[in-house]
Amino acid sequence: MSLSGHANVYNTCLRILRQRGYALRLEYGASVGEEYESPLWIAEKNGFRFMADNAIELLGLTAVFEFVKLTKNEPYWWSVNGPDIWDELQSAAPPSSSGEAE
Repeated sequence: MSLSGHANVYNTCLRILRQRGYALRLEYGASVGEEYESPLWIAEKNGFRFMADNAIELLGLTAVFEFVKLTKNEPYWWSVNGPDIWDELQSAAPPSSSGEAE
């Protein structure tokens, strides 16, 4: 089984957020011709606001908040101490096979 980021997962993420007590809303920017820009997805709880480009990212940001168990706003409150896993994964990834010459 697998799961990937796609719009068909958004409603599940929003249901989880609502069940966890977050107030949810979308904010749209200025319209461009007949169409609006992509919305900003917002979740708020206990005076904290989380903003993302989609519902999956929004759920991820709130998961960081809940993991850290933040009680007050401090600089870099979201940072978790430990090894640089991002660098580790990049170093272990096989070279790109896009077919482009390097």
